[in-house]
Amino acid sequence: MSVIRSDMGPWRDRRRYWDDLGLDSRAGREHIDPFNMPDDYGDKGFRAVPSTFDPVLAEASYRWYCPDEGAILDPFAGGSVRGLVAGSGGYAYTGVDLSSTQIAANRDQAAEWGTRDLLAVPPRWVEGDSAKTLSGLADASFDYVFTCPPYHNLERYSDHPDDLSAMTWARFERAYREVVAESARCLAPDRFSTWVVGDVRDSAGRIRGLVPLTIAAHRAAGMHLHNDAVLLNVIGTTAMRLPAQWRVSRKMGRIHQYVLTFVKGDGKRAARALPPFT
Repeated sequence: MSVIRSDMGPWRDRRRYWDDLGLDSRAGREHIDPFNMPDDYGDKGFRAVPSTFDPVLAEASYRWYCPDEGAILDPFAGGSVRGLVAGSGGYAYTGVDLSSTQIAANRDQAAEWGTRDLLAVPPRWVEGDSAKTLSGLADASFDYVFTCPPYHNLERYSDHPDDLSAMTWARFERAYREVVAESARCLAPDRFSTWVVGDVRDSAGRIRGLVPLTIAAHRAAGMHLHNDAVLLNVIGTTAMRLPAQWRVSRKMGRIHQYVLTFVKGDGKRAARALPPFT
């Protein structure tokens, strides 16, 4: 398995480039409730904040796997990051999200970027349930799928009945498989799809298995795992939180995610559709 180092200097320098543009990755996400924090998390001076997506990972993935000016589908759009990075690179991005508040915040930020000529192609966000919305999209109408789905209930986004983060694990599995299948249908033949995922634990501390679920769901949809990589993130407060967690439960700290890239059709033909690698 390959390792992507987001904690290294060049990656962090590029992250500062995006931050300097005024990329507000938390806009519209103030209401999110980060779950699975220790009871004394706040007492120890830590502040639980919603997760944000790394713009450098989005930028690199688009260059690695999407044809020039290609159409990108994001079934779980969340914040503005993936859409703004895509639009600035000349890709036609369509993101789906259940939250009207999040969609409004994303559109506001895109409008502001547009006034500064930072977007070659304005990103498009659609409000709605992913499975239902994707079912209305045409077959084979996208060149790349790139998304970061809810890690079950690790963060609670809303109480909406179609919100995957509010579902039981059994219902989450069914809904998740449906979205994977619909995204595969929307993807053109000989094209790639990347899902950034991380495993979570149930109430008893057992690992759920979101990574194998993602692989199995794509296999059932006729897609095959093409690349798997571990994304190493900065340690942050994990080192301070880990000792107490380890003493009580022997649970390790998690400072990584999995970047899983699948192919629909033939991987070599998919690669030939991409710009030359430099």
